[in-house]
Amino acid sequence: MNSTTKLLFYVAILFVVSCKQPSDMLTVINPDGSCYREFTACGDPQFLAGDTAAKLNPFPVEIDSSWKITWRYKNSKLRSDFPVSKLVWDSIMKDIKQNKEPQKRGITENTSADLLVFARHNYKSVGELANQFKLKRSHEWSNLKVNYSLQKKFRWFYTYFTYRETYPKIKLNFDIPIEEYMSREEAQFWFTGKPDILKGMNGVESREYIGEIEDNYNKWFAQNSWNAEYKILINNYDQLTDKPVSKKRLELMKDTIFNSGPKNSPDFNMEKNLNNYFKTKAFTSLWQTENSPMKKYENDFNNQAFVKYFSGSFTYKLVMPGKVIQSGNAVIHGDTLVWKLTAYRMIPANYVIEAQSRRANIWVFILTGIIVVVAIGSFLWKPKKAINI
Repeated sequence: MNSTTKLLFYVAILFVVSCKQPSDMLTVINPDGSCYREFTACGDPQFLAGDTAAKLNPFPVEIDSSWKITWRYKNSKLRSDFPVSKLVWDSIMKDIKQNKEPQKRGITENTSADLLVFARHNYKSVGELANQFKLKRSHEWSNLKVNYSLQKKFRWFYTYFTYRETYPKIKLNFDIPIEEYMSREEAQFWFTGKPDILKGMNGVESREYIGEIEDNYNKWFAQNSWNAEYKILINNYDQLTDKPVSKKRLELMKDTIFNSGPKNSPDFNMEKNLNNYFKTKAFTSLWQTENSPMKKYENDFNNQAFVKYFSGSFTYKLVMPGKVIQSGNAVIHGDTLVWKLTAYRMIPANYVIEAQSRRANIWVFILTGIIVVVAIGSFLWKPKKAINI
């Protein structure tokens, strides 16, 4: 499998694998401007016992005393005892085994799938969150510079809150911008779901239209991957033992040779395409040498800086004070706004998570009511005239 096909499938597989474990990241904004961030993960009994070493830490952050750990097993009540003593854990397991037979419950030594652990960190302000929060070094997104902001505006009867997180555009180092293969609106829709360019279409029309966008995306990705590998080819042109074409002409024929490959397929095999186009086997030597620069490039293709971002993802949840009046493209579950946060959404531009809420100032309503009552009373009340005797 060549590098282009490999990466297309690799990215898709990474996306599926990254969703197997709970990856919830919750942010709660409080009325006073303080906030907290909480993660949910499948736990391990050893982690609950206090072993927070990297190997057992299920969270994307380093766990220290500033994080509050709570947990529950199956549908039990939320517990806050951490670390958990062996005596307590054995007691829990004993009660569970007594209530149901092991064969029916499928109890094994590995209880991680049934053990949910929550890690919460409180911040005095969103500014403190921005300054102190960071993912651990081993996380795929550890070097992403995320901007956080909270605007709080008092408008007499209501206080308005606007919260925003901005995730930076991922640098792909591609030669060709995606706008050469689709419109900006189509690119935004393909990666983020917005704007709603399918409005007014039926199912058949939507499927056909999305299929065309997907084909154009694959062509864009394949062309850029081809261009990147072609640079390696040109840089190592002198290693060709039997040169069927001059270096200058080979440089000029980059797009022509690419377009000579199989149509409607992401399988752009450079070695095969070059040999087929020039009706030779001379280019095979660049792939068969002991220290083949082409093989090295293809083998290292998945280690490029931007590829790692696609193996990370979060189900991002946000809770705002009061009533939400603007939610962007979030899915709303009760008082919680939910986004699927993946690297794909950061490809065309900075990806912004934003929401606005409004919270009633009860004391203002009460004060206004008192003022209105006093005003009406003073208007209606007339002092009695003194009677002269």
